[in-house]
Amino acid sequence: MGSTPTVPTKALAGRGRGFLWPSETLVKEAIPSVPTFMTKKDLNQIVLNIEFLLISVVQGVALAALATSAAGPIGSLQIEYWLYIVAAFLFILTFWSGAIIHALSFIDWPLDLKHSFFYFLASFVEVVAFSEMTIPLKWFGMITVFFIVAGILYIVDLNLIKQHKKEFEESTSGKQLYGHILHQQTYEMNVLVPAGLIYNIVATALIYLYPEIFITNHYHIVLVFLQVLFGLLILKNSITSFKRRSELITNSLSNT
Repeated sequence: MGSTPTVPTKALAGRGRGFLWPSETLVKEAIPSVPTFMTKKDLNQIVLNIEFLLISVVQGVALAALATSAAGPIGSLQIEYWLYIVAAFLFILTFWSGAIIHALSFIDWPLDLKHSFFYFLASFVEVVAFSEMTIPLKWFGMITVFFIVAGILYIVDLNLIKQHKKEFEESTSGKQLYGHILHQQTYEMNVLVPAGLIYNIVATALIYLYPEIFITNHYHIVLVFLQVLFGLLILKNSITSFKRRSELITNSLSNT
């Protein structure tokens, strides 16, 4: 039989009822210290992970709803509704890319629940709109509601951006990044969102007032075609903004 391992005598604090008790030093070395609190950096990463998960989930649900709603018009070759499918897909891409840009720019601890709740609401309106893509009046009506929700979300996010202003003023690159964030937010909030809202209100009114022209004679295709063009414009703006924002974020990180 092998020999029984021994404990160095210096590690023994004393004896008691036949047991050998390790010294306090040996215990501290054997058990690593555990931090009591998380750092601000840890909390920021948790919030960012939650934000990415939320964005992926809500837009994943919207994409699934779109696929379900698009199956009918595609399978039955209802070509007049295919542009609605394209428009819906552009909405998803635009929402997702815009949300990612916002998350990388100013989302951190503490988690803002109002901001998150509006993501759920916007996704809900998207799903309802996608289910009505073969009924132009309801489609444009629900997209109007979507732009209203988007407008409120932009206001909430603008307040979040302003709350982080001091964090960007520590360096020149940080100030440039903040300037770009603020400029894009105000431009999209004051130009793109109102333009989309007004257009969809007008389109809804035209279909409601003149159903024979836009439904019976299928001129609703012209309205959704213009909506697709607008969607492409917004998506191009998002891609350009993301590219520039990425460069500024990289410069800001290299100077910290």
